[in-house]
Amino acid sequence: MRKLMETLHNARYPDTSAGKKKAARATRKKPAPKWVRPTLKGCAIVAVFAVGIGGPTWLWQSGTITQGLNALWQETVSYTADIGLRVDKVTLRGRHFTSRRSVIRAVRLKRGDPILGFDVDRLHKRLVKLPWVREAAIKRRWPDTVDIKITERQPMVLWQRKGRLYLMDTEGVPITSRKLGRFRDLLIVVGKGAPKAAPTLLAMIASEPTLTRLVTAATFIGKRRWNLKLKGGIKVRLPEQDPHKAWKRLAQLHLKHRLLARDVKMIDMRLPNRLLIRPGVLGSQTTRVKGQRT
Repeated sequence: MRKLMETLHNARYPDTSAGKKKAARATRKKPAPKWVRPTLKGCAIVAVFAVGIGGPTWLWQSGTITQGLNALWQETVSYTADIGLRVDKVTLRGRHFTSRRSVIRAVRLKRGDPILGFDVDRLHKRLVKLPWVREAAIKRRWPDTVDIKITERQPMVLWQRKGRLYLMDTEGVPITSRKLGRFRDLLIVVGKGAPKAAPTLLAMIASEPTLTRLVTAATFIGKRRWNLKLKGGIKVRLPEQDPHKAWKRLAQLHLKHRLLARDVKMIDMRLPNRLLIRPGVLGSQTTRVKGQRT
């Protein structure tokens, strides 16, 4: 009877405390594994470094830092100009062939400009673009002077290409094709690769002073050897191997027999044991050299 009464009572007034205990046990989370905490900590450190490195990179790429630095530099330039650091004089050294006007256009400085207001590297690039300028050095002389020293190219030969003459420097670089009258005494070279090979040729020609003044032009054949044109229209074909030796031999023949003063149209020195001579229009007899066939 008691059990029946308890059953009816429980049915009418259910005990909710037991359900709460079960629900609490059901909703209670299990403890996290031991590896979770160190992993989360490592991820946090990586995130901090990513923000530290990626943040400035993003700022730089977005232009924020660049704009700030430019603004700061402009303020610095303005301040230094206010305290007297302005361009009052520009000195130029080393100019011989370069026109003064072209240098002024390249420098782009005028009196009163802030002395910090121009970029030295950009000025250097503008100067070395001038045809005659091989190198340039720019220095600020505080408080008010800009010193510029240029090194000009040295004219070496006139290169004839496609019927036009170009003034070439000692490095085989073209300088100009205009106003070449003052360089008319330079040797004229013809042929592909002739300007690069010209320094060796000029040294060879200068080694025999008696012949130097007679040479008026030179043609580079197949980028291997030279044909020379002398005053009076005489053509000299030099060998590919040891042209200096052939040139020296020609000087000796001219000194001994006045060979180049005779009626000669062409002298072929390409064969090591022979000297072939083609007479001129008058067909004058040439001198037979001992040990050689003429």
